[in-house]
Amino acid sequence: MMNLSYRNFSVLKNIGIALSIGITTSFISVLFNIIIDTGVEGVSLLLRQLPYMYIFFPVLAGIITFYLYKTFLKTDSTGIGIVQVLVELSIINTFLMKPLNVIIKVILSIVTLVFGLSAGRFGPIVHLGSSIGSNIGYKLKMDSETIRLMIGCGAASAIAAVFGMPLFASVFVLEVLFKKQYMNFFAPVVLGSTTSFIISKIFYEGVDYNINIINFNYIDIKVLLLFVFFGFIIGLISIIYIKSIKIFTIFFSKSKSLFRRLVIAGAIVGIIGFIFPLNFEIHSYTTINILKGEFGVYILLSIIALKILTTGITLGSGFVGGNFYPGLTIGAATGILFQSLYSKTMINEYGPLFGVLGIGGMIAGYFNAPLSGIILAIEISKNFNLMFPALIVCSISVSTTFYLYGKDIFSDSFLKIIKDLDKEEIDIEKIKA
Repeated sequence: MMNLSYRNFSVLKNIGIALSIGITTSFISVLFNIIIDTGVEGVSLLLRQLPYMYIFFPVLAGIITFYLYKTFLKTDSTGIGIVQVLVELSIINTFLMKPLNVIIKVILSIVTLVFGLSAGRFGPIVHLGSSIGSNIGYKLKMDSETIRLMIGCGAASAIAAVFGMPLFASVFVLEVLFKKQYMNFFAPVVLGSTTSFIISKIFYEGVDYNINIINFNYIDIKVLLLFVFFGFIIGLISIIYIKSIKIFTIFFSKSKSLFRRLVIAGAIVGIIGFIFPLNFEIHSYTTINILKGEFGVYILLSIIALKILTTGITLGSGFVGGNFYPGLTIGAATGILFQSLYSKTMINEYGPLFGVLGIGGMIAGYFNAPLSGIILAIEISKNFNLMFPALIVCSISVSTTFYLYGKDIFSDSFLKIIKDLDKEEIDIEKIKA
């Protein structure tokens, strides 16, 4: 009887946590998104009138980022985005996501995104949502398991509020952040993300991809082989994407001057944006237009190559932002390019089938998260018929990345942060396997 009452109390406590974190996170996440969208609108207006500002804005972002770093984050070595959340979850009870540091990093990500550098808002929003759960948990002196749950609820709620995909948000938290552990947290995480999604829709419409996948015969052996081959291709692209960020991180780390790194990187990205405006990240509808089939082969090739290059330069030089949304753009462009090269009429026959599968395959490959990739493809397309092809593409993609590269996009950054923290005498023995 006592065990039953304790279990009931635990369930009620988890429900209460999920609801409170979901409500709190939805408002803050929507505010974050509105600030970025408003800033992007203003910058877009200026760019239409003064095209040379394509070069000026990223350089200005570099200068602002440098001074904010030097003023507020001199001793912070814990990174930004999903990597920091992974570290916090691994070394629980260390309270790494302190309020001031999180606020400054969120401001830095807004600067990066508003001024058009090649990064995404997914990582910062995961960081922001997780920090809300973390700070509330530590403030209320909760136990480590409850804090872990609150961090997960915060992350899922933030993703659901901004991206409008509550199921993907929940699966992503369990698969990527919790490393497929703590499955008992699934129900409260889903509840938190769903609550946040419902509330956010009152204030923020979000992006509607409005995709129409035409029914297809996936039992056809030719189509099945296409899915397998495409999964391999998107796995290779995932590896190139991961390597690009790593190579530029190593390259820029050779310079001791953070100011020089940021300004040079900003200038390079700005010049590329001036020459090829579609690469400028403020064009948030580029991915949607790719899926609509509005670009030819050479434009798609340029988007893939330049997005990989400029994201590596942006994140490798020290700008604050995520790698998720550029990955979506690369995956969509790779899929539509593959579809166009195979058959010029395929886009009319199937719709942007391989573009959506490319998005799911990229996430599966570089996040090492096949379930998240499958769910993302389904939620973006709102078509459950994609379950089978997404399963093939995502499983082949993640297998290709794992066997040919052996790491996900977070592995090196995670180990570096752990080593830096070790130097600051944080007990590594607390890391859970």
